[in-house]
Amino acid sequence: MKNLYDDEPEQIKNSTKNDVSNQELPLKWKEALTQIEYGIDTETASVFLFGDIVDGTLYEVMLRIKAILHIRPDEKRGEPVNLIINSDGGDVYEALGIIDFIESLDVKVNTICRGRAMSAAALLLCSGTGIRAASQNSTIMFHEMSSGIYGKSSDMKANVQHMEKLEEIIVGIMSSNSNKDKKFWVDNTLKDYYITPEDALQLGVIDTIIKPKNKTNRGK
Repeated sequence: MKNLYDDEPEQIKNSTKNDVSNQELPLKWKEALTQIEYGIDTETASVFLFGDIVDGTLYEVMLRIKAILHIRPDEKRGEPVNLIINSDGGDVYEALGIIDFIESLDVKVNTICRGRAMSAAALLLCSGTGIRAASQNSTIMFHEMSSGIYGKSSDMKANVQHMEKLEEIIVGIMSSNSNKDKKFWVDNTLKDYYITPEDALQLGVIDTIIKPKNKTNRGK
């Protein structure tokens, strides 16, 4: 659990300790060993999901997690991976794909909100298979699905039925990953449901709140 919630902003300058199978790695992964801009930090086994969840986000998350699992030394094979989230949400299909992927892994995935986790990103946050956490000033928001339906009458009916099934899946995920039942989530997500980390902890959406190690008391 060491370094689980620590943010280590300095880039990894010495990649020699990760030389295991370096020659076999694709170029992008080799560069990722020393550049956090690629969305991973091999030092803390962290994957960053920042920005909107769009087409391709699932692929990027899968690639980054696989990179970490591939290059980590044998003694760390069973340790969790951290998924750091700061996102307004986005494509529900991509989010559900990410949830399916992390649930298929042999290692646990800790989900950590830094900043905000809204809509589909909030769904990801509560679906972590390890410890789910949020920094103390984070914002979390759940809401029901939204979609623009158009086309032929028969297509519109099919789309509505499909959305209803998706909504059932989403409500089921929120219910199974919290201490509230499906009715609670249906009733409270008819509009944007903003909650604080303290609220999320009470609802069972997260397991812990990350407290700062250093806090100034200027002006007091």
